[in-house]
Amino acid sequence: MRFQLHWWLGLLFETIASMKSPVRDRPHNYPGNPTQSAGFRLIEDATYGFRRLDPIPPEAEVNEFYESHYYDLLRQGNRAPEIRRLMEGGDVAAKELQWLRGALYTDIVSILDGIAPGRRLLEVGCGTGDFVAFSQENGFSSVGTEPSLEAARCAALQGLTVHNMTLEKFLAHSGAAKFDVVVMINVLEHVPDAVRTVQECAQVLVPGGILCVRVPNDFSEIQAAAKEKIGADPWWVAVPDHINYFNFASLRQTLDRLGFDTVYAQGDFPMEVFLLMGENYIGNPEVGSRCHARRVQFDLGLRPQLRRKIYSALGSADVGRDCLVFGKRRPL
Repeated sequence: MRFQLHWWLGLLFETIASMKSPVRDRPHNYPGNPTQSAGFRLIEDATYGFRRLDPIPPEAEVNEFYESHYYDLLRQGNRAPEIRRLMEGGDVAAKELQWLRGALYTDIVSILDGIAPGRRLLEVGCGTGDFVAFSQENGFSSVGTEPSLEAARCAALQGLTVHNMTLEKFLAHSGAAKFDVVVMINVLEHVPDAVRTVQECAQVLVPGGILCVRVPNDFSEIQAAAKEKIGADPWWVAVPDHINYFNFASLRQTLDRLGFDTVYAQGDFPMEVFLLMGENYIGNPEVGSRCHARRVQFDLGLRPQLRRKIYSALGSADVGRDCLVFGKRRPL
């Protein structure tokens, strides 16, 4: 399971390396509470509607953050609980992957079965290839791109085709390669230029091809209600690792303005419900693990068709901890 962590950090380092940021006289201090990082603001993109950090954190500072602080913040519960669970290894990590395969991955391939024009699939930022493998098991001809060398090697050991490069480099090397489906799972929030990344996805899709994007659902109404309930800072703002902040409306708007028609969207379990019911998991891994286990029970306790019916209804109300949106590429 250590490859999962290396994949995620590798993706961030690779995307950070492509940033063009102004030089500053002194570095920022990134405290344990990511919302209290000084020198940054969140601005709303006037064209696409999503929020993003301004300025983009410089590469040297972000590298130092990961090397010196990130692991401690994970252990303290102040960052990415899914990464912390995978770091634990053993039964905890195995259950996490079982849940992903039984819920998220199952939902994605089932939805694609009804809307994709073909079976050629590219996953961007595929890590060790868990979803690439799952989609292959379900009849897709799947490949991935992955900037982390260690993760790409792990995928290759499983017999998977994973190109050890960024999407930009893959475009330069692949020429006329075209796919029916492009999948990005928790990638778009980390890249320095989200618009360019979506445009690159469009370039490898056939007309009528499907772009599947999953991102956290941030600055949503239910988040605002939970924030008011517990009187906390906006815990979902994570500087410097989360650069872009989408919700259903801004993700749909971004896809629409970049040539995609939204053909399906769904939320997932709204974790903020626990906060509203008095179970404050913010910065508390013990409570967070208990809440997550209950969410997993809910997801896996439902028939997949019923789960998607519930979560698509939540998505139509812009509710869910994450947005899962499928866009169909318009003809040029």
